[in-house]
Formats: sequence, C-alpha cells, structure tokens
Amino acid sequence: VSPVSTKAISNSSVCVTCFLTASLPVRFSWLTPLLHLGHKRRLEESDMYGVVPEDRSQTLGEALQRLWDHEVKKATKELRKPNLTSVLIRCYGRSYAAAGLFTFTLEAIKVIQSLLLGKIILYFENYDPDDRRSLCTVCVYAAAMSLSAFALTILQHLYFYQVQKMGMRIRVAMCHMIYRKALALSSESMGQTTTGQIVNLLSNDVNRFDEITLNLHYLWVGPLQAMVIVFFLWYEIGPTCLAGVAAVALMLPVQTWFGKLFGIFRSKTSVFTDNRIRIMNEVVSGVRIIKMYAWEKPFSALVTEVRRKEIRQILYSSYLRGLNMASFFASSKIIVFITFTVYALLGNAITASSVFVTVSLYGTIKLTVTLFFPLAVEKVSETAVSVQRISSFLLLEEVERKTSGLPLEGKEESSIEIEKLTCYWDKSSDAPSLQNVSVSVMSHQLLIVIGPVGAGKSSLLSAILGELPQDTGSLKVKGQLTYASQQPWVFPGTIRSNILFGRELNLQRYEKVIRACALKKDLELLPDGDLTLIGDRGATLSGGQKARINLARHDQEVKQHVSRCICGLLKNKCRVLVTHQLQHLRAADQILVLKEGHVTAQGSYSELCSSHPDTVSMLRSDEEQEQWARSADLDKLSLHSQKMNHSHGSHSSLLLQESNCTDQLPVETVCTAAEESRMEGDVAGHIYLKYFTTGCSIVVLLVIVLLSVVAEVAYILQDWWLVYWSLVIFHGLVRSAQKLHNHMFSAVLRTPVAFFDANPIGRILNRFSKDISQMDSMLPITFVDFYQLFLQNVGVVAVAASVIPLILIPVVPLLFIFLYLRRFYLSTSRDVKRLESTTRSPVFSHLSSSLQGLWTIRAFRAEERLRKSFDAHQDLHSEAWFLFLMTSRWFALRLDSICSLFITFTTFGCILLRDGENPLTTR
Repeated sequence: VSPVSTKAISNSSVCVTCFLTASLPVRFSWLTPLLHLGHKRRLEESDMYGVVPEDRSQTLGEALQRLWDHEVKKATKELRKPNLTSVLIRCYGRSYAAAGLFTFTLEAIKVIQSLLLGKIILYFENYDPDDRRSLCTVCVYAAAMSLSAFALTILQHLYFYQVQKMGMRIRVAMCHMIYRKALALSSESMGQTTTGQIVNLLSNDVNRFDEITLNLHYLWVGPLQAMVIVFFLWYEIGPTCLAGVAAVALMLPVQTWFGKLFGIFRSKTSVFTDNRIRIMNEVVSGVRIIKMYAWEKPFSALVTEVRRKEIRQILYSSYLRGLNMASFFASSKIIVFITFTVYALLGNAITASSVFVTVSLYGTIKLTVTLFFPLAVEKVSETAVSVQRISSFLLLEEVERKTSGLPLEGKEESSIEIEKLTCYWDKSSDAPSLQNVSVSVMSHQLLIVIGPVGAGKSSLLSAILGELPQDTGSLKVKGQLTYASQQPWVFPGTIRSNILFGRELNLQRYEKVIRACALKKDLELLPDGDLTLIGDRGATLSGGQKARINLARHDQEVKQHVSRCICGLLKNKCRVLVTHQLQHLRAADQILVLKEGHVTAQGSYSELCSSHPDTVSMLRSDEEQEQWARSADLDKLSLHSQKMNHSHGSHSSLLLQESNCTDQLPVETVCTAAEESRMEGDVAGHIYLKYFTTGCSIVVLLVIVLLSVVAEVAYILQDWWLVYWSLVIFHGLVRSAQKLHNHMFSAVLRTPVAFFDANPIGRILNRFSKDISQMDSMLPITFVDFYQLFLQNVGVVAVAASVIPLILIPVVPLLFIFLYLRRFYLSTSRDVKRLESTTRSPVFSHLSSSLQGLWTIRAFRAEERLRKSFDAHQDLHSEAWFLFLMTSRWFALRLDSICSLFITFTTFGCILLRDGENPLTTR
C-alpha cells in the first residue's frame, strides 16, 4: 500500500509502517504526495498519517510503566530510591545503542573526507600536465569525495530519523505515566504539587528527551574520533599536532563547567516556570471573579514579577550559550595559529596539502569536541534535572482504595459503617478534620449531613470516597460508589457521554434519569439534544444545566424533581446527602449534625426534635436567615437581569426560577467550543519585524545586522566580534520573549469572559507554557544558527566562484532548485507545525479538566476511560509531530543533496580546469 493519490491522503489517515522499508532510506518520497496536497490547500487533521501501533501512547506508556513499577518494588526491598534513568536505559537503551552505529559511521566518513581532500591538494601541489596516471588517480579521489558527500547526506538523515523517533517515544511514554500518576494522587500529594507543575512536566520537562537523543552518542564517539584524528595529525605534521590538541583539550573543562551551569540554571528556571503556570491556571479558572472585582492589574503585576525572575535565569543560560557558540567559532583560528606557529618555529616547511589536511581534520575534531560533545553534556545536565523532577512526581503518594468494594463483617444490610473515625488532611496539624465520628447507614437509608461552614461535611464525604486518609477508627463501604460534587463538574464531550460516564446505554434507565434530574426541558432547548457538545468546563452550558447534569441542582424550580430522584428512583440505594436545604430533613432516615469535625447530634428528624430541640430551632433560624438573604439578593439581581449576557446564563436561570417564572423558560444562547484557529499562508514579514523590534529598536537591529556583515567580511576579526554579537543577539531576543509574554498575558486579561468559555484552559496554558518555552530557548538559538550559516554559505560560494568563475554555471540552476524546494516545502511545513501546535492543546485541556474532577473520576472508577482519552489525544499529537519531523527530513535531505552536488561540481571543476585555474603552480 502506498499513498500515491491525493484523494487517498485527504480521506483517511494512513499508517506509514509499510513505506519505511522501501522509500524512507532513500528519499522520504512517501511524503511527496502530502507535500503536493499542502502546496494546493491548507492541511487538516484528516490529512495526517495515522500513528503506527508500536508508537501508540498506550503501548509505549504501559511498557515503561511496567518497568517503573518493577523498579519501585525492587528499590523498596533494597532500601534505596528508585532510579528512573536506569528504567529508561532498560526500556530504550538497546534500540538507541543501534543508532550509535550511524554516528560512528558519519564521523568516520568526515575523517575520510579530510584525507581525500589532502590527496587532491597534493595532486595540484605536484601538478604535472603530462602525468596521466596521476590524473586518473585524482579523479578517483574526486569521485570518492563526491560519493562520501552523498553517503554522508543519506546516513545523516537516517540517523536523525532514528533518534528523533526514539525521543518522541520516550516523551510520549513519559507523558502517559505522568497523567496516570496524576489520576492516582492522594489529597496530601495534591497539596505537594500544583496544576502548573504538572503542566510544566508535560510541556517542558518531557521535551528534554526529544533534545538529548540527538547528540548523546557523541559522549563516546567524540573521544574516540579525537584519538583517531590525533593519529592522522601526527602522521601529517608530526609531534607539532600536540600543540593544537592541547588547545582543544583545554576547552573541555570549560565546556564541562558550562554544562553544570546549564543544569543549575535549568533547575532554577523550572521552579519559576511552575509558579507562573500555576498562577496562570488559577487566573484562567477564576477569571470571572477577577473581572468582577477589577483585579486584572494586581494579577498582571504578579505574573509579570514571576516572569521577570524566570527571564533572569533564561538570560543567564542564553549568555552561556552565546559564550559557548563564540568559543566554538574562535577555537578554530586559535588552534590553527598555535599549531602552525610551533610547526614553523621547529623549522618545518609549510605546504598546501599539510595545511588543508590539518585544517580539515581540526575542523572535524572541533565540531565534535567543542560543539557536539559540549552540547551533549549540556543536554545531559538539563535532562538530569527533568528526570529528577519527573521521578519525584512519580514517587508521590497515591490514594489508597480501602473503603470501596470490601465486604462488611456482621451487619449484611449495612452499606456504610463508620466507627470512631478520626482523619487529618494535614498530619502535621493539631486539629483533625473529623474526630471520633461513628455512623451506620443501611442499604436503603438516606443519611443527610448538615452543619455550619467548616464543620467537616465535605471531609466526611471525602473519607467515604477514600480521598481523606484515616488516622484512627474504621470505615467500611459495601458496593459501588457514585458521587455528585457540590461544584458541578463536566468534561468536554457530549451531554450523553457526561451522563453515561463510560457505561453502556440502557435507554429505559437513561430516560428515567433524564426525567428525575429535570433535564428534559433543557435537552429540548439544545440544538442537538443530548448529543450537544460541551466545551471545556461545560462552557456551552449554563450553570443550572451543569448542575442538573451533575445532579447537584439547587434551583428552586426543580428541587422537587431532585427530591423525587433521591427519594424515588434511588430509594433502594444507600444515599448520603450533604446540603444546606433543610426542607429535605423530614425525608431523611438519619440526620448527622457536624460541628468542627465532631458529631453534635444524630438521629431521625423526630428524634432530633425531641432530644435536641435547641439544635432544630437553631437550624430553622439559620434556614430563615438564608432564605431572607436569598430573597434580598434576588431583589438586587432582578435589577440587573436584563443586562446580563449569555455568558452569565447560570445567574439568569437562577433568577427566573427562584422568582417562580415557571410557565416559559427563555431560550439560552448556546455557544459551541470554538475551534482553535490556525493561520494560513506565509508568515508575514511584519511578524518577524515585530518580534525583533520588541526587544530592541530598529536602529539597534540595523546596526547589529551591519556589524555582522562586516564581521563576516573581516574574517580575522569575526570570531572576536562574535562573542559580543552573540550576547547582544541572545539578550535582545530573550527580552523580546519577555515583552511579548507580558503583552499576551495583558491581552488575555482584557478579553471578555466569552473568550474563556470558548477556549479550553489547556489551550491557553499551552500558549503560555510550550510556546513561550520555544520562544525563550529554541528561537534565539535557531535564529543565530540560521544567520551565521547563511553568511558562511554565501562566503563559501563567493570564494569558490573567485577561484573558479565557471562554477557559477551550475550554481545558478542549483539556486533555482533550492528556491523552488523552499517554496514547495514551506507551504506545507507551516500547516504541519500549526497542526502540531493545535493538536497539543487538547492534551493540556484534558489534563486540566481531569484534575478539576479528580474525585468524581475516582468515585466512578473512570480512570481507565480518561486514560484512553488522554492516549487518543497524545496519538493525534504524535501524528502531527512525526509528520513535522519527517517533512523536515524530506527538505533537509534535498538541501544536503544540493550541497553534495555543489561539492561534486567544485571538485571536478578544479580538476577539469587545472591548466587555466591553478593558483598553486603560479607561485
């Protein structure tokens, strides 16, 4: 099977396993039809290839989870801390080690190319126009040089394919484990972490695995290659090479020190990033209250201050990267200068062949020892910090399942039996949340729990659910628990899926539940009935509708429906109701009155009236006061009811129902969750200009560009200027990231509430976590690399053209091919990158929604269903991410092939034009 037609691509997601054995090792040609499609129109999610079975989130996550569980058990027996790094090595070490053969072969080819270059230079140095044998020999060397260039191109991109896919697998598996752990965290553990930290783990920390896999093999290939190159240098220029090698060796401690500093700054940055994302999550979750009290400026100042501290650490890291890059470019001149100064002082004659071979070999060792090796050390340091953070999270205490599904001893009819129960939310606290609580509820009874605020009512429910750990006493529950929280919680999906919550549809019982919860009229008003999609946090529903779906309805119109549900449909079940609505007390079989964690009264309504008359009168007075306050609030709210828009549907619904306007319900405006927007076409030039000029003025930017061009022309002074140039560039771009973040956060705070209803929390957090991280770290490095390499390539072509003007003949068509490929590739790659970004947002939205409804999820035993949904979101993102990696390889392979053609034309051009263009013989 092959994706040969546009229609086949656009109509289905195709698994790419069958393409790899045939087309991948050569040209990645299986991507060409998709690139043609992207060149014609905007790509959609349906155009992406499906993820292969072995790369699915569930498969990868469960494999790594098994090894981690084994490691935890083994470490517990050996009284040591579990080692996540050893688990990763056992799981992926063998596959990743195989990719090391590519690295070894690539670096071996680079050494061979240096030796071939020396042989070609030696031919021109001893040029004899009548020596036909030497001409044939040098042509063989030139052919070998060309073939090695093409072999290097193919092997390099096969290597990148292997290690990038490995990095993706580790990241996906780690995300699966983090989400799995988040669903199992105990209440005490939730107090030790935050939503911001978990989001940061999923957005930034796991991305270190994508980065470290690229250069990790250079930790052993680098020293090995250095020894081989020293041997050839000794053969070429003798003991003099030790001077240059010593200069290279002196840089290693500096690079190692840089690596340690990177790790330190990474740890400090992560702390501030966690704090910023936590505050962002709280701001987005409570944006209505913030806007109601006009707290935008204080919260903006709070986030700006945390961001300022985060940027300070990022700036330090950027300065280190600038110094590291400057030392890399400056080292080549220093090494060559030291080597040939010593070589000349020892009385040796400097020849062209020895110079070119030595410079080429030093260039190879310089790339490995002063760039790839230090980069590997840097990434190891950063990844070690992330692994430690992830490991600490995975070792947090999980909730214990002691109260559910256990048979009771003795009283078979009892469904809940609590005896002398004492619980603490915080074990270090002196005041328990529940103290010496005893109650027994039969399978058909209704227990109503009442009491003032902070009495321990929610703590009692938490203990029954198993969320609140027991200190002393016993708590036993028989049967399966369900839970309707005080704060309505719904997850993105249809209304039907929220009601069923993973169970099979029983139509008859489903209709009974709809009627009992007074949802019939609501569903009739919605355009698609119970198949209407609900946005994040139930954004497309009013507050009353969310409450009715969640069976936590306080609206006066349907309180009788709720009563019939509890006392009718569920009359044969054991029910525990925590409420302030005292009109339900007469229906209770038992009433439990709590105050400060103690049981102050217990019994039926008649028993309380006879034995605790003071308590009953107090409750009645509290009820009358609450009703008076509600009536006063109703009068105030009615003055503003006509000014409320559809984003305040819960308040208007409450108002109309409490004022007994039950004849006709107003049609509420229902907005569906807005699809995440994606830009189309080219990235406009003014966007880049705004990015650069945000950190510095246009005058400073022009000065930097001018000085950079001058530095490239003045080759000797370039490396010294590069130190300052790199620092200024990194500083300016990081400042741009800081200001753009502040502008973006300020703009988000000023948006109307409807924006937060239509955009999930995860989508917003994705912009402020992953995207900001890319702008902080990757974008400055990428820009500096692009700018430097662009000027270097221009310089190489200019030098070659000055020696062999005829080389411009093949350069012109190669340039046109490059420009065509660039235009052809960018039209698709931009869509692919935007798809990657938009498919990443649901991952964070799902995580945020799950953490909000954690107790409900665990009460319904829905963890497995939520994990499958998370895995599905991850698989969709993996499709886009893998496509992004492969389209990059498709383009890079063709660019490197153009470079290999240029090397071929230049090499054979020098040989064919040896008589007319031979500067070595005209000395």
